[in-house]
Amino acid sequence: MGERDGGDVGAAVAAGLARLSGPVSGVAGARRGELVRYLELLLAANRTMNLVSARMASVDVLVGEQLVDSLHGLSFLPGPEDGRRFRMLDVGSGGGFPAIPLLICRPDVDGVLVESTGKKAGFLERVIRDLGLTGRVWNVRFPDSPESPVNPPFDLLTTRAVAHAGRIVRAARPWMARDARAVLWTTGELFAAARSESGARAGAFHGVPGAERRGIGVLECFT
Repeated sequence: MGERDGGDVGAAVAAGLARLSGPVSGVAGARRGELVRYLELLLAANRTMNLVSARMASVDVLVGEQLVDSLHGLSFLPGPEDGRRFRMLDVGSGGGFPAIPLLICRPDVDGVLVESTGKKAGFLERVIRDLGLTGRVWNVRFPDSPESPVNPPFDLLTTRAVAHAGRIVRAARPWMARDARAVLWTTGELFAAARSESGARAGAFHGVPGAERRGIGVLECFT
């Protein structure tokens, strides 16, 4: 990317982070440089592969509807604990939202990113390597592969696959810890269906500030 493009990304990320509040603001702000670098890598790669749509490739839209939405999820991750590492399974990782921003901001989380498209999986591997993140990519169509590439259990399940979120949560149950949590980027209407399909006994939907329908649904007691 050219120097002007990099500057545009940096300014857009700074404006996006200013919309965050509370502890999330401080955590994300401390990682601003890595977040900018990630978006630069994504936009450069998007010129030759379909990581995000043409509309989403606008820097302001990408920051507002993808990056900031992903960072709101930090509020629903298990709290940092001295010496403990948490394990996250992200299904349908695509261009890396929400998994990459979460891994950038929470270095105590080990991530497994599940992506069925080979080119996208390759991009995710390059990002993890370039940014020095603790994660690995599983290039399969979930849940068709019979085995996980790492030993379960996982503490956290994340996905933006709104149409199939409940099915994904149910399929992942054998790999999750007893007190695991599923964090879903979805809408209120679709979250209700996902909760029912997942079999979770507890759940709540949280609207994202500035978004009419988008939000984050959290499911618990599903293992």
